[in-house]
Amino acid sequence: MSKPRFSMLPIKRTDIFQEVCQQLENLLNSGQFQIGDKLPSERELSESFSVSRSSIRQALKVLEAAGRIETRVGSGTYFVEKQAVASSGDNLNALLALGVSKEFMQQLIAARTAIERAIFEAYAIKANKSGIRALKELIDENALDKTASGEFEENAGLDMSFEAKVAELAGNPILSAMQRQIHQLWIQAWRVYGFVPESRHTLHQEHCAIIEALASKNTPRVIDLVVQHVDKEVE
Repeated sequence: MSKPRFSMLPIKRTDIFQEVCQQLENLLNSGQFQIGDKLPSERELSESFSVSRSSIRQALKVLEAAGRIETRVGSGTYFVEKQAVASSGDNLNALLALGVSKEFMQQLIAARTAIERAIFEAYAIKANKSGIRALKELIDENALDKTASGEFEENAGLDMSFEAKVAELAGNPILSAMQRQIHQLWIQAWRVYGFVPESRHTLHQEHCAIIEALASKNTPRVIDLVVQHVDKEVE
């Protein structure tokens, strides 16, 4: 398979998704891409940057939340004129500027738990075989991703991509937008606070259990598992 026709620099193993974001922004600012151009596929970006696809997904999530790109169902991801939604990103940065304390993290966990619970409950009611298959394929692909290093951004990216897929399947654009914002804040705040994420193996097991409950249409079980998955104690 031929490589994409654009120049990129190797990514260091620190602040992976942020460096990916910066290089994608640079591609636009340098004129290698124009507003309206379609981004390469996740696989192409992963190969070009030599990082895992979970890191690529997380970077794309942050850029979308910042209004720099948009995902069009069935078409792909495109660079767009900077959207007004970026102001919400400014609001998130303002929250971080106040300081990331234990109390802040407890409040953030409560907010994320509420949003994820609503999303998973919405999807549990309408879960179907094709959606369950898509979720299984996603976590299997993540488990087989040999470029993932197991660092913070990698594991967080695995978790965020799974939750984002469920939000997409749930079909509520308002909840999806709220989730994108809380995910962006979550990643940045946890890095500041010094959070050590769950291992890839633990995340995979938890995701498998949630998918099993979704497949059996056991909504109470889905909710219990999601709350346990997200509502971690801050030390």
